[in-house]
Amino acid sequence: MSGLAPFAKGAWVITGAASGFGREFAVRLARRGASLALFDRDADGLEATRAMLPGAKVHCAAVDLADDEAFAVALQGARAALGPLAHCINSAGVLRFGSIESMPVSEFRRLSEINYLGSVKVAQAALPLLREASTQGRSVMLFVASIAGLRAAPEVGAYSASKYAVVGVARALRDELLGTHIDVRALCPPAGDTPMLRGQGPLPKIYKVTSTLTAQTIVGRGLAALERPGFEILVDAQSRALLAANFFVPRVAEWVVGRVTGAR
Repeated sequence: MSGLAPFAKGAWVITGAASGFGREFAVRLARRGASLALFDRDADGLEATRAMLPGAKVHCAAVDLADDEAFAVALQGARAALGPLAHCINSAGVLRFGSIESMPVSEFRRLSEINYLGSVKVAQAALPLLREASTQGRSVMLFVASIAGLRAAPEVGAYSASKYAVVGVARALRDELLGTHIDVRALCPPAGDTPMLRGQGPLPKIYKVTSTLTAQTIVGRGLAALERPGFEILVDAQSRALLAANFFVPRVAEWVVGRVTGAR
């Protein structure tokens, strides 16, 4: 894909739309007049999101990404209700803190199933529909990853590994789709003040390295970045500084992490 074509016409698919980033994406895109196909396993939360979108054309369906076939089936229902589905934002995810040594393997499996394999399932189901829409413009496939998917840290290892996988899939898919009008991106924000994070209790000390931003800030900056070329979307200066240190002077980044977490 050379340059940025105008956005393709059609609805935006959003997973994880019952709260947090997914809900905020829905609110902001509805303000722009977009039609929305909203998915989440939380049916009540989805209806609460729908109630925040007066006047918007919205299709909602409760879907659990742990089910291998459910999302693909639900997406066909959205296509029948809304017409062309031109863009997809995969914001569904789960979070769990704990050390590598102590966290049960079952939790690693759950994080991988939803965050990583869920991203694969969403992409595989959505891509044929995005290909169809992208004949008339640029279609966006946005994976909501995390700064933890670019730099791992203590107590966030299992979550970080699942988000590294998301970034890896997104990077490979972007390369596979070079020359098309499907624009694959990975949003890699710091911690967001969302129900998912608030439900975790005390945060690991590593969260002192970057600020916790509002969902409104992260989503607003993420959508603005879609207007510019790029792949990884970073939304704050602290994340950029940490990643630069990790790349150019990794011992400095390790020292910072050690100081913040009390290991040094």
